[in-house]
Amino acid sequence: MNVVPGTDTSASYMGVDRLLAGIRRLTALTDAATDPEAIYRALARELLAVPGAEEVHIHHVGTPGDEDDLVAVYMFSAEGRVSYLVPRSERPPGVSWVASTRRSFLAADTDEFAASVPRLTATGEVSCALLLPLAERGEVEAVVMLVRRVSEVFAPSAVELATALVEQAGTALALVRARAEAGTDAVTGCMNHRAMRRRLDEEIGRAMRTGGPLSCMLIDLDDFKLVNDQHGHQAGDAMLRAVVQALVGEFRAFDRVARYGGDEFVVILPNAERDSAAAAAGRALERLHELPSAEGAVRGVSASIGVAQWQSPMSTDDLLEACDEALLRSKRQGKGRVTQASEPVR
Repeated sequence: MNVVPGTDTSASYMGVDRLLAGIRRLTALTDAATDPEAIYRALARELLAVPGAEEVHIHHVGTPGDEDDLVAVYMFSAEGRVSYLVPRSERPPGVSWVASTRRSFLAADTDEFAASVPRLTATGEVSCALLLPLAERGEVEAVVMLVRRVSEVFAPSAVELATALVEQAGTALALVRARAEAGTDAVTGCMNHRAMRRRLDEEIGRAMRTGGPLSCMLIDLDDFKLVNDQHGHQAGDAMLRAVVQALVGEFRAFDRVARYGGDEFVVILPNAERDSAAAAAGRALERLHELPSAEGAVRGVSASIGVAQWQSPMSTDDLLEACDEALLRSKRQGKGRVTQASEPVR
């Protein structure tokens, strides 16, 4: 194996400015990304542009006990993506070596291809393949393979650029996963979808044990897509944060506000009957109306809300579905209103 030496931070290369720009883009994406796939796709895009790979193969190294590894292949500025499963017993030797040693290597001749990545040559001619470990919190999460089929072999400077980008992606993935584990939505700072479901499961369990009431509401911002289309996603994100701040300020300290996804939010209201929850939703709607619009005018934010109360033997999905059905009735009846699961409130 042609082992790649350690990087030299003083290396001069005409693409260093593009490298710094790529790192800045990955860093900026980290602030908003909620899905690791967004990081992987962005990494592939940078590797196709900066070091000049023609294909980027990301071989996700399964944990012990997994039968298969997932492999994703990115092409054409990362817009083309093909994924497939490889039985762990058939993992390419080069991938296993990089995963176990956390060292990189460059395969650049027929013998090395046959020994390290035999499957690669079955799909066409290969000029070289650079394999790099992507480590997240000290563990190799994936092996990133940069492939050139017609171009010349990667120069040392290109290897250094690729290594820096992969290391930055590892940092980004660690931050995204840490937020997910903490249950925090990246944009708004409130609970994310996974944490919301976990909390709602807990509250349903508590209601079953104590016999106390539990209500829930689903809030959907009306015509939010127009904000993104007309003013950009930064304005949209700013509005989402303002909405969360308004909701947190309106509800009780032990109520929980969570981002359901997109421009939808869930509020969990323990010890609340449906009627009192609907009244609280009405007050929240008025508070949202007082928020400034994206244009800065005092036009307010409109929302449609569906409210439901948990009843045995409803599951978490059942309760959320009841809220969603009520929300759809709010939308059909003209938006900007609260609807209970059984009848409209306003």
